[in-house]
Amino acid sequence: MKRLLCLVLMLAMCVFNAAAEDVVEVGQSEAIPFTESDAPYDGIWQPFEDGFRLYLPRGWVAIDITDAQREAGLFYRAGSADGAMDLAVGYMRAGSLATVEDLARDFEAVGFSNVARLDLNGIPAIGFDRPGEDYRGVAFFHPAYPDYVMYVYLSPLAPTDGILARTGAALMASIGPSRVLQDMLKNN
Repeated sequence: MKRLLCLVLMLAMCVFNAAAEDVVEVGQSEAIPFTESDAPYDGIWQPFEDGFRLYLPRGWVAIDITDAQREAGLFYRAGSADGAMDLAVGYMRAGSLATVEDLARDFEAVGFSNVARLDLNGIPAIGFDRPGEDYRGVAFFHPAYPDYVMYVYLSPLAPTDGILARTGAALMASIGPSRVLQDMLKNN
């Protein structure tokens, strides 16, 4: 429980309290690796072919993706059965973006707020908010193909309910490299 509180406080401090015009640096020494016991729910690991995974609540259901969402890069959606929380996973081309700092500046330039530098279990990333559309998220360069940026969006933006806040923090903190990617990186 102490570890979960530290994890929640660290993520909340990094993602939700950063000044919009600043990129907060979070050193790797401050990163707390996520484990299943950190989550306030019984979950399952959802791996993605893109080299990362996240820990979803077991009772969540898949949500259909529209053709427009698919064309925009979205490839996975899930949410709580009661509709209280929704998660989306997708990608976009990196273009001229080469570093996490470039990514942070780009997200700020197009209107995302509270942009903060994060370490997601060894994956350099940024966290951000989108208040007008009621979601928050993280973005990071594809672990094996840096020409792509992966993103995970979670709504609602900032639930005040205790379990929703803890679930959201655990979902975002669980993002990390898949075992396949970990093995591949160890062998290189």
